[in-house]
Formats: sequence, structure tokens, C-alpha cells
Amino acid sequence: MEDFRGMGLADLRAALDGSPPPLPAPVLDTVLSMARPSVQLTAGDGDPRAGTYGGLPALPADLAWPSRDQRPLTLVAQLDCAVLSYLLGPEWTLPKDGRLFFFHDDDLSTDDQAGRVLHVGGDPAVGAAPADAAVIPPIPLVATRCWSVPGMAADELTGSMAGDLLGTLDVLSRMSDVVPYPPHQVLGWLGDDYYPPYPQLRPLLQLAGEQGTAWGECVRIAFLLSEEDLRAARLDRVRVSHEVA
Repeated sequence: MEDFRGMGLADLRAALDGSPPPLPAPVLDTVLSMARPSVQLTAGDGDPRAGTYGGLPALPADLAWPSRDQRPLTLVAQLDCAVLSYLLGPEWTLPKDGRLFFFHDDDLSTDDQAGRVLHVGGDPAVGAAPADAAVIPPIPLVATRCWSVPGMAADELTGSMAGDLLGTLDVLSRMSDVVPYPPHQVLGWLGDDYYPPYPQLRPLLQLAGEQGTAWGECVRIAFLLSEEDLRAARLDRVRVSHEVA
């Protein structure tokens, strides 16, 4: 199958229009109008390297390891802001340099202390983890610009579903063939019809389990922000949600 992840919206439309049977143009226009630039993260070696799945963070000496109820959170990802800014352009409203560190609670809590995202600039040294912190073996992450479209459970598609249910489902099904949902994704839409109880929030990062992680019944973690906080680069109100199998 031809890879349209790095192409423009016109290429996506051409790919969908070029395969029979024809899709309803109004529905296709609606779905494509909601497409968001995003970045697919793939575990393994390659270029550009966007960061690391797991590992240890490089935190300044005056920045404490995040915790909840005096128990250290687990670092699940660290991402290079310069790489993401380069790939996403104006869609990337967070800092353009430094690194983002994503922490979550292994107990799968969902309160406002269960997930933290820290931005660290400069080049501090990598320190040791707290004695009781879980550490995920580091895996390199390679970045690829891609498109992301809403799943059928998205509130934004309610009108299209009501107006042409079968046509909307057909467009989404065909769209998933040319824009498959990646296991790890920055920005975009929540994938695979995974919609946690925060419909007003946007995903900043979605991660699936990799070999070496121990999430139990949890199969995906999403770090979520409001549109307002995303545009203002405000990270202190991040919420975390867990998809449980």
C-alpha cells in the first residue's frame, strides 16, 4: 500500500477518490477538514530521532522527580522539542527547544497528580532515579510527520453521523487504510475510538505499551491538554487517561 503519511491533504483526497466505490463528497470534505498534522513515533533506530520511550530524565538539580502521594511517578517518554517543532511547524505551540518529560502513575490513577509533563531546557546531566521509582528500559523513538483524523466516537462527527451514517463510516474506514493510527503519536486525534472522559481536551501524547513495560491491563496512555493550555504552552494542567483492555 502506498504511504500517504507525509503527504498533503490533496494527496489523501486523491488516494481516497481514486479507489472505488466513490465516497460521498460532502462527508469526505467534512472529515478532511478535521485532519490535524501530527507526528508518529516509531520505536527503533532511525532519523530524525525524536526522543526516548522510557529511560532516565535529565532534570536540573533544583527540579524534583514528580510524585503522587509521596510515590515517584514513572517516566514513560522524553521528547526533543526541536524535532517536533521542525516537523509540525506552526502546529507546534510548545517550546521549540529543550525536552519534554512525560510521567504517569503506575497505579493508573486519573486525578490531577497522576500525570506530569515537564519542560527542561539546557543540557542538565542525567541523574539517578529515586530508589522506589520504576524505570522503563530506554527505547529510541523515530519521528515521522503524518495526518490524524477523528474516530467515529468523536463528538465533532456527531452531525456527519446523523446526516449520513453509512457514508461517514465508509469514509472513516477507507481513511484508516491510507492514514493508519500509529501506536505512539504526538498531537492529532485520539485513535482507535479511544475517548476518555475529557471530551474538551486534546491529546498531547499517546503511547501504547512496548516490550519491557508492565502496565497490566492498561494498553494505552494519553496525556491531554485543553486547546487553551496547548496554545499557551501551559503544562501544569495536564491530565492523564489510561485505556484498559
